[in-house]
Amino acid sequence: MEIYKVFLYIIFITCGLTAGSFLGVVAYRLPRKISIIKPRSFCPHCRKEIPFYDNIPVISYIMLRGRCRFCKNKIPVNTLLIELITAIVFVLNYIFFGLSVKTISGIILCIVLIVISFIDIEFQIIPNAIILPFTIVGLALSVFLNLERWWMPLAFGAGAFLFMLIIHLIIPRGMGMGDVKLSLMAGVFLVRDVIPALFLGFLTGALYGVLLVIARKRKLKQLVAFGPFISLGSIIALFWGNNILKWYVSFLK
Repeated sequence: MEIYKVFLYIIFITCGLTAGSFLGVVAYRLPRKISIIKPRSFCPHCRKEIPFYDNIPVISYIMLRGRCRFCKNKIPVNTLLIELITAIVFVLNYIFFGLSVKTISGIILCIVLIVISFIDIEFQIIPNAIILPFTIVGLALSVFLNLERWWMPLAFGAGAFLFMLIIHLIIPRGMGMGDVKLSLMAGVFLVRDVIPALFLGFLTGALYGVLLVIARKRKLKQLVAFGPFISLGSIIALFWGNNILKWYVSFLK
């Protein structure tokens, strides 16, 4: 591997870990209505400010053995997971799209999906403060990337929205409006790849629900946050959606 590529991998990993650290702050503070700017990072248990040397992504978590330096309570494992997942998607975007506008678009989509997923898992909400502005950002980027077919992001975004809205109207307890708006955002970013994204979202969500029922951890009528499954399907479709569509079309022939 050429030296400059190794250097780029290091840059993307470092940027991913740093971004992931910030996303952890957003995922914790936004649903609790705490400013994401002030105060500085603090322990959720003892509320003491975390010094900069204890705030290095991944490394600090390992050095502290997953516990606060002051109160010794466990640092939420979500902190570590968000940092690692974000670093992985940063690198995947570089591998698949190189240094391009598509990489920027893919990274933005991924970091939004990561934040939404962790918020939805804990609070079962998908904040409009995230979804609405990034839907506009995604539309602008997709139109720029598809100038000859500028209408496609609009068409697929609207199609995904209407499809999920119908499901919401039929099964309101199984599909919230947050999931509907999330599908709109995924549609404008992914364009036609939103089709395998939603399919994979439903598939993984159904499998997870069945496993929970089998394990007797949930009853069939209990709610399961669906946002993370749409997000997972969207991230997979971002990188492999075209291959999935080609496989499906060839399967029909």
